[in-house]
Order: sequence, then structure tokens, then C-alpha cells
Amino acid sequence: MMTQIINIFRRNFLKKLIALIAAFLMWVYVMADQDPAINGSYNVPLTISNAPYELVPIYNEKEIKIETRAPRSYFAKYNWNAFRVYVNLDGLDEGDHTIKPQVVMPQGFDLIETFPKTVTVKLDPLTEQQMPVELRTSGSVAPNSAVREMQKSMEAVTVVGPKSFVEQVEKIFGTVNFSNNTASFEMQIPMRAVDSKENVVQNVRVVPSVITVSVDIESGIKKKIVPIVAELSVADGWELTKINVEPAQIEITGAESLINSIITLKTEPFTVQTGQKNFKGSLKIIVPESVTIKNDEVEVSAEVIRKPVARESTGN
Repeated sequence: MMTQIINIFRRNFLKKLIALIAAFLMWVYVMADQDPAINGSYNVPLTISNAPYELVPIYNEKEIKIETRAPRSYFAKYNWNAFRVYVNLDGLDEGDHTIKPQVVMPQGFDLIETFPKTVTVKLDPLTEQQMPVELRTSGSVAPNSAVREMQKSMEAVTVVGPKSFVEQVEKIFGTVNFSNNTASFEMQIPMRAVDSKENVVQNVRVVPSVITVSVDIESGIKKKIVPIVAELSVADGWELTKINVEPAQIEITGAESLINSIITLKTEPFTVQTGQKNFKGSLKIIVPESVTIKNDEVEVSAEVIRKPVARESTGN
């Protein structure tokens, strides 16, 4: 039986071999004609590999475009999920690094190019900093009501993130919306980290991200006119005379219990320069919390003179 099979293969062997080669070449031709290799591209999210401990990678390129070549059918078969693009940070130290992205592709694809060709990654130490909480308000309470007091559940929070971003944080604040309230209330206030231009600082976390604020609202408001005292000072050996404040008094509005306790309002302290004979300028009024005034600045003027030197009298 075995001998018969061998004889079948030996009989016209050359013709059979030529026919097999021709069939193979025909198959290659058909496949190349029906499924030719073409170029195509995918946009793939960039990932980070082997980030050093306690160093935070910061990079702007969130997506990499890869140019590939493969049979046409492959582009119908695979989408961007079949690819991986990453940068390897193994062994790198703090600072800026320019790295070529690595691409992992399904078998049958050839990589032509990546866009961009390189990625800049900054490795920044992870740090934290405690900062005081500032409360701001929006809206107003209902007519004939006033805010007597606001209390925060905590005075400071912690900012966590890359060092270069934490250093940009100028202040932490939350906004309390009065929403025409007529009664005391308590609410959760989200914390915002902003820079010196009031822009929200990215890549940092505020811990905790919200605090509790209790607002004590008192029904019944009162208006009252009080004098304004200019808080001016001069160097030793000099004194101020003819101090004038314009306007000399101002109307204040607030809860009756609070307004009753206010006798005067003072300006922010200001030291007049030595040698200045006449002072004139605008000073801000220190306004107690929950008290409102129409204008928080006054014009102040004064004369600066030397103190008289005391002379001892001698008798004959």
C-alpha cells in the first residue's frame, strides 16, 4: 500500500511540482491583488511605563498618531484598541526628558512613523502644603435679614501635587451662595486652588476637597451712621496735625446685634514717610464681616510737623 502511494507521487513528479508552484504563485498574486498592503493611521492614547517612585510625570501629549502599513483587510479588522503607545521612564531622575514613544502593534503591521516623534516628560517631586481657607460669598440673603456669622469646619486644607504646580497655588477658597436665605443653614463648600491671577491650578488636589460652612442668619437689619478714624502714624520726633477724613462718617448696614456694637470704623494702618510735610491719599476702611457699606475707601489728608523739643529752664 505504501509502495503504491510513493509510486503515485513519483509518477509525473516534475509536472506535479510545477503545478504546485504555479498554484502557489497564483494564490500570492490573487491575495496581493485583492488585499494589497496600504498605509493607515491610528490615534492612540499615550501611557506611562515605569514612573519613578515619588516623582510625578507631567506631559502635554495625551495622544500619539501612528502611521502604519499592513494589508488592507487588517485595517478593517483592528482599531486603535489593538495598539499601545508608551514612554518608558525607567531610571530617569527629576527634570525634563525627551523620549521616543514605543509602539506595540498586532502581527502583520509595520510602523512607519509616530507623530510627534518624541515626547517631553517632566518628572516633578510629589509634595504637599497646608494653606488657609478663604470664604467668598455670592448672592444675598433675603430682605430684612443679615448674616451674623459664618463658621468653617476647618481653617486650613492641604494642597497635594507636583512641586512646580503646588508652588503656583496662591490661595484656597470656597464660595458660599446665600440664595436669598431667610434662616440659618449649613452646606458643603467645594475648595478651589487658584494662582495669583485667579486661574484654577491644574494637576493638584485639595484635601479635603470640601468643607462644611455654617451660616448664622439673623432676621431684622439695622442701619447706622458711624465716624471714620484714620489710622495714621509717623516716625519718632514727628507728629500729625489737621487730620481730615472725607467723608468723615459713613452708613453701615447689618444685623442689629452686630451694628449696635460698632462705635467707629477705622482705616487700614498707614505710615507717613519721614520728611513729607503734607500727606494726602486714599485709604481702605476695615469693614467687619457681615457689615456692608457703599464705599470702602476714604480720602485722608494731614500735616506732618516736628515735635517741639522741651527745653529745661535755669534760674539765676
